[in-house]
Amino acid sequence: MKKIRVTIPKYMGDILKYDAVEFGVSKNYLLNYLVKNYSLLKGKNIPVFEGEKEIVQFNLNKENEDFYTEVYNRSEFETEASLIRTLIYGYISQSKVIRERFIFEKLIGKIERGIKDKKKIKIKFETAEKIVSPYNILYSSMEVSNYLFCYSEEDEIYRNYRLCNIKYVYILDEKRYPGDREYLGKVRGDFDPFLSYGMPVVIRLSDKGQEKYDRIKTNRPKLIEKLDDRWVVEGSEEKIKRYFAYFMSDVEILFPLSLREWFSAEAKKMVEMYG
Repeated sequence: MKKIRVTIPKYMGDILKYDAVEFGVSKNYLLNYLVKNYSLLKGKNIPVFEGEKEIVQFNLNKENEDFYTEVYNRSEFETEASLIRTLIYGYISQSKVIRERFIFEKLIGKIERGIKDKKKIKIKFETAEKIVSPYNILYSSMEVSNYLFCYSEEDEIYRNYRLCNIKYVYILDEKRYPGDREYLGKVRGDFDPFLSYGMPVVIRLSDKGQEKYDRIKTNRPKLIEKLDDRWVVEGSEEKIKRYFAYFMSDVEILFPLSLREWFSAEAKKMVEMYG
């Protein structure tokens, strides 16, 4: 088994490590995948970078060994290290959403066939599986992650599943649930991973809270209207919890009661912890 060792800028190594964890793959798998897809990544020229460096090592798998030797012998690269650096840069120079779609290309292909044929699919996770009706593969406006948007008849609910959490996809010989056309169009036109459509939440923000709301854009609930010292935003319970938990005392949840009670309970836990 051939071992590859190459020195790269640290920022490139950081992205590789982050993606391996985020996408649930090993560093060895990720780097072998780049080699396998040489033709898609070879065209990028690495800019001069004089910053901190690090060494990356991985073992070529058997499937790649002969291919790698042939590619290197036919290429214009003076060293194997320059070839690998070019592949890594061709990969990390793309947005995270594009990198994720690149890594999960085969999985996406199966999902898209199910969508095109209007068939249900079985999706398998690490420890569970679901039968769903697929509609789209979408990403958030902040280009954070890709999601499978689908409907679960078992749960009677529309859902989004992170693409990188899906391990296998099987296309079933069963017509998918047709879905609500108006709702499907709304999701495609203004995608929200939390499916917060039509879920009003009333809040009160301090001056610092308003500054945070203006500054923090990731997962920010959409502002519907301002009513004196109250704001009405749109957000599912999960979205509101994730976004406003950071605000601490700079936000007060007024409605719905279930969310207000959740924030109250969390605040009491903190008092007990630090009191």
